[in-house]
Amino acid sequence: MYLRSSLLCLCLFSGVSQAAVNCSALAEKISGTVPEFHPALQGEVIGTGRVHFHLAPDDACANKKIFVVPGDAVTIYSILEDQSWLEVNFVAKDGEDYTGWVKADRIKKGVPYGAPPDGE
Repeated sequence: MYLRSSLLCLCLFSGVSQAAVNCSALAEKISGTVPEFHPALQGEVIGTGRVHFHLAPDDACANKKIFVVPGDAVTIYSILEDQSWLEVNFVAKDGEDYTGWVKADRIKKGVPYGAPPDGE
């Protein structure tokens, strides 16, 4: 019984801390204000494990249903000024595409789309 009560309290407190961040408001606030890459950059997921997309660049804004894994290719659109988060797009095998924020240290930045190959 004690363990069940502790878990309930933990769940309630974690919900309170996440509720303190209004992810939609944060996403709207930063929309159009963060530096963008023109053209967009190629990127590749690195590290280990899943990289969950976030509605806004905050740990509390994770979407646990949408993620990429190491080796997946992404398109990089924007970066926060402190370079800690990237706004990326991923096209799934079924053709659906997803855009969201991910931690920058999990993405290897590549060349801009349309850039000539090395040596040309």
